[in-house]
Amino acid sequence: MRHDGTSEIFAYWNDLRGTRAAPERREISPALIRSRLSDTFILRASGPGEARFRLAGTRICSIYGRELKGQSFSSIWQAKDKAVIARIVASSLTSKTVVQSAYEGKSSRGRKMLFNLILLPLANEVHERHLLGMIAPAGKPFWLESDAIIENSLRSISMIDPRNPANRPAGGLRAEDHKPLISNTLLPAPSGSRRVRHLMVFDGGKILD
Repeated sequence: MRHDGTSEIFAYWNDLRGTRAAPERREISPALIRSRLSDTFILRASGPGEARFRLAGTRICSIYGRELKGQSFSSIWQAKDKAVIARIVASSLTSKTVVQSAYEGKSSRGRKMLFNLILLPLANEVHERHLLGMIAPAGKPFWLESDAIIENSLRSISMIDPRNPANRPAGGLRAEDHKPLISNTLLPAPSGSRRVRHLMVFDGGKILD
């Protein structure tokens, strides 16, 4: 688990979860993740519809140069990655697996920046499903938040099942003990990608652990 803030939000989610597949949305306390709140977001999917931003932190909106609330999650990704992102989100919502990803963001002026993403499933509600997410830049360039990111491109993906006995050490479940898992059923390899052990690597990119 990375130590850029995504590990902190994972640990918080995991503590709330306990022995359940996922915590409930009403259990999320903004006050307890105040230091990371501007980097977090919540996705909502109603019925079979695609996931949309229900809430997005101020820094995330600033990075993308627009208010993301109500917009589809796929809207921030390049065209060739949209279908993969849709499958990842659907898998996480259904199977309650955690998703980690490294991606490259391209700005309106052609600048590029690496980001880390984590998606954490929440318990299903009557007609809606939700994910708690966080976006963490892998650096602090001077131009970030002034030169808007207009497109994301995937670099690596891993999916983690916190309930899998193989990932659960005798002393209890800890963020640093997880081994990423990826399922051929949940996430078929798209064209232009290959698998290296537990990771899916996209052509032109690199693995970021």
